[in-house]
Amino acid sequence: MTRDEALGRYRPIRASAHRILSSAISVCNQSDLMRAAKALGLWADGKIVRPNQDEAPEMLSDIALFEPNQRGRRAFDTFLNSKALQIDAADVELARRIGKAFFSLFLCTARHEVAGVWLEDLLDGNRKLWLMDEGMEGSVATNGAFGMRVFDAGEFHVGFGIVASSDDETTEFSIADVARNGRTPFRHSLAVTLYGDSLSGRMTLSPEAEVVFTS
Repeated sequence: MTRDEALGRYRPIRASAHRILSSAISVCNQSDLMRAAKALGLWADGKIVRPNQDEAPEMLSDIALFEPNQRGRRAFDTFLNSKALQIDAADVELARRIGKAFFSLFLCTARHEVAGVWLEDLLDGNRKLWLMDEGMEGSVATNGAFGMRVFDAGEFHVGFGIVASSDDETTEFSIADVARNGRTPFRHSLAVTLYGDSLSGRMTLSPEAEVVFTS
């Protein structure tokens, strides 16, 4: 496969995914949005508040659609079981693939020899994934670990939502606890944790302060 061929297959998938997600958000009810807003710290005085970050609405939509509620139900599953039949037939199969998307911690290790980049899934034994993302090609090996929701598009993986950076402490704790008991150690999901840190502007402690705090 040449680069032009790979991009020719990726770009329609990207456009289709955008249509699907734009349609899916309509199934989120007030409870879904309120639950997501509270988890992200975007709920105050009985309403959703929007911080300065441009990514906040996309984070809110991602959590509302893909994070299960207290009964284990995801809004996106409601979409697949009902309104998915109202979208273009060509988009239905991709919608099912998006329904199997997962959020994990990744490390971008190299440019793929065709297009996009190679990722290592840090929570799955450093499993290598081919991610089609033109924007990441210029930042290979310059960033640390990050969280992202991706789905298997067939020949490669495609990401959507927000790329959320992860500090060293969060990364280390996540890897260790997933290896030990199969889940991350945080009160909320990894996606909510990383999105919330990004929205609140949480800063990591300096090495000197961390020693004092730990003591």
